[in-house]
Amino acid sequence: MRLVRFFEWRGSSNGDDLADVCFDRVLRKIGGGEQIENVAAYAATVAQFVYKESLRSKERVTDSLDADDARDVAAAGDAASEDPRMACLDRCLGEFQADDRNLVVAYYDTEEKTMIASRKRLADSLAMSMNTLRIKVCRLKAKLEKCTKDCCKSG
Repeated sequence: MRLVRFFEWRGSSNGDDLADVCFDRVLRKIGGGEQIENVAAYAATVAQFVYKESLRSKERVTDSLDADDARDVAAAGDAASEDPRMACLDRCLGEFQADDRNLVVAYYDTEEKTMIASRKRLADSLAMSMNTLRIKVCRLKAKLEKCTKDCCKSG
């Protein structure tokens, strides 16, 4: 159930299927004789990769459609996955100043393999050190988390 919730929290409509893929990979690794000390932590890491792979496969499908069809698919996906937590996140992001909102999105909107270089370019473009950027984003993230939790509790 934790894995299913992990995928659902991220807006995936097929959390059960992705959890099954995750279990298959972990069991295949264990069945191959691999000794895993903390299976729960390992499964969580595998789940992150499975989720990223599912996003890439969605992008390929969307890219193969023409622009009108892509908008229809996106609208249908949004309507199907109306999650109050995501609505709270959107509302809280909307309360940020445009610069802060863009900074948080730019900081976290990168692939893991290019994350360091991407964040370095972001820091350079803002004329600040990487450490200053991390601190600023950490503070913004704390505000965003608090706002989102408060919204979810009240809503």
